[in-house]
Amino acid sequence: MKSFIKGMFTACLFYPFLLNAQSDIDALRYSQGTFGSTARSLSMGGAFGALGADFSTLSSNPAGIGVYRKSELTFSLGFQNRFVESKYLSNTDTDDQFIVDMPNLGFVLASPRKRTEGWTQFGFAVGYNRTANFNTDTYFQGKNTENSLLDSYVDRVWREGGATEDDLFYNYPFDVDLAYQTYLLDPDSLNPNQYVSVIPNGGAYQSKSISTRGGMGEFAIGFGGTYNEKIHLGISLGFPTINYEEESVYEEVDKDNEIVSGDSTGIIDFRSLRYASYLRTRGNGFNAKFGIIVKPADWIRIGAAIHTPTYYYMHDNYYSTMTSSFGNGSNFEYRSPDGTYSYNLTTPFKAIGSLAFIFGKFGLVSFDYEITDYSASKLKASDYQFSSENKIINTVYSNFASNLRGGIEIKLDNISLRGGAAYYSTPFNKEYASDESDQHMISYTGGIGFRQKSFFVDVAYAFTQRSEYYSPYYISYEDVPGVVQKRTDHRVVTTVGLRF
Repeated sequence: MKSFIKGMFTACLFYPFLLNAQSDIDALRYSQGTFGSTARSLSMGGAFGALGADFSTLSSNPAGIGVYRKSELTFSLGFQNRFVESKYLSNTDTDDQFIVDMPNLGFVLASPRKRTEGWTQFGFAVGYNRTANFNTDTYFQGKNTENSLLDSYVDRVWREGGATEDDLFYNYPFDVDLAYQTYLLDPDSLNPNQYVSVIPNGGAYQSKSISTRGGMGEFAIGFGGTYNEKIHLGISLGFPTINYEEESVYEEVDKDNEIVSGDSTGIIDFRSLRYASYLRTRGNGFNAKFGIIVKPADWIRIGAAIHTPTYYYMHDNYYSTMTSSFGNGSNFEYRSPDGTYSYNLTTPFKAIGSLAFIFGKFGLVSFDYEITDYSASKLKASDYQFSSENKIINTVYSNFASNLRGGIEIKLDNISLRGGAAYYSTPFNKEYASDESDQHMISYTGGIGFRQKSFFVDVAYAFTQRSEYYSPYYISYEDVPGVVQKRTDHRVVTTVGLRF
């Protein structure tokens, strides 16, 4: 059972229509965020949970809003180059994507400080923080001498007890039926309601290009206050949005002209297949965050924050097409119906503990430790239970994934020099994480800032690496070669702020 779940899981990573476009990988994709919506927080590895007075804390520890002594308007502009290296069947291919985005836009209104005891300070914040970037181009290719995508279709129908020709349309309209309609699958003459592939023993050159676009962001409002100059409390309400698009083209080509199949009725000379798919997801959600920062002494800060699960309303649109060509010159093309589906997604609870040491006017060191229960994500719909998908989530994903962030700031009059690092552990349980790559992420950051009484400018750079492993399809009775993908991000963010 464990091997079956693992196989289905790796297939879903790269096969979005296997489960009608909603799968465990959706839950993971929308549960993972990034740090550093402002240049200052990015340059310090996102370790701001015990510091505050930076707009990024509205989406991490809202107690930081209570630290503000002046009102502030901030705007950030980001530039990112994402480089992806894919290894498949002894081949290495690369692709890259350059994007410009707006990581942050925010306003904080701080009340005048009129007393030294009791509630001495209040702050109100509203704005936007970008939390994830999906803009990625990838490509892989290689000759597979063992099996084909079509074998996964044959295996799937067999595992589910067979299907008539009419059943193919109703049960598999986005993949298996397309292959049948384009003569890539034929009925098995010896086994009713089973099918055979025109690529019986592998041998095709396989390739796939994937283009994903969009991101996640959060519109938030928050309130923070300071009590006796020692305790900062805060709360924020977040309204996250999801915008995700994926276009992919998978191909198998008989470049060496060696694939033939058939029976007594004739020989089939396969030449090529092309499977193109499109998915668009939109989501709107709601969450709440609660935070505290305590100052036992002037040189130390202790912070903690709790993020409730985020409750999303999701809507998907998708379709796919299949084309085929054969040695006799015949070509076929078939398009699926337009798929549309609405459902709900709950992403995990998070908890953050923070610690910072302040060295007067000379600088500071700060740390954040975050835990997340990825196994708590849930898919739900009024007309479908998602029981198998949620079982995979609960089995495969970690219930105690930890992330560590750290940063340092050195002050030289009006100039600040900053550096940091962040480590995000694998979201999978150990027995389901690949030995080659388990999707852990590590970032190294740095930056510089210039501050005056009425304005400031910060610039940050982050170098981030992350690796993934997945299979392009799943076959129950044999191994499928996997893709090892290494992603490298070079990100620059500039933040401009006005203080009044």
